[in-house]
Amino acid sequence: MNESDLKTLSKIILRTKEKKYSHKINGRWENQFIDMIHVPGVNKILNAACCEGKKLMNQSLVIPHKDLGFSRNEFWFNVAKPGDSTGWHDHKERAALSGVYYINIPKKSGDIFFRTKRNDDWVKWSVKSLAGKILLFDSRLEHSVEMNKSNNIRISLAFNLYTLPVMIDNQIEEYSSNKFYS
Repeated sequence: MNESDLKTLSKIILRTKEKKYSHKINGRWENQFIDMIHVPGVNKILNAACCEGKKLMNQSLVIPHKDLGFSRNEFWFNVAKPGDSTGWHDHKERAALSGVYYINIPKKSGDIFFRTKRNDDWVKWSVKSLAGKILLFDSRLEHSVEMNKSNNIRISLAFNLYTLPVMIDNQIEEYSSNKFYS
């Protein structure tokens, strides 16, 4: 998407009233679910993620959503106001990959950090968040987003990619604040 498309998408996300939320962390709704009909252009992003994921995994991937006949969307928006951050967490165990697409990323609004345990030590690294960039990673990899130190809202699109056939258990796979770590 070009800069103009990203600005339009940001406005739509912020103005859409037809949203569902999964859980509140530190006083903010962590995941905002908006059906695809309200966010034009998202399908193109999700398809691009599946194509890139296929190159990495050497197998077909899909991001489940209602328009494909699934009971819920496996994509959501993260809207972080100044001072907001996202704690350490991982995603669904049955997902092959997880990803993020950066929509509105003001300077100093926070980068994504990853960590993994090697022996008894945590190894951490970060990836710079840039508008229009897509990032794919193992869904079991713990990650966080540092505090938004800008004066503007940061918006990203997150999603989970699954191999075929898709194995989703609605009860087991629901989001939970238990997936957040210290």
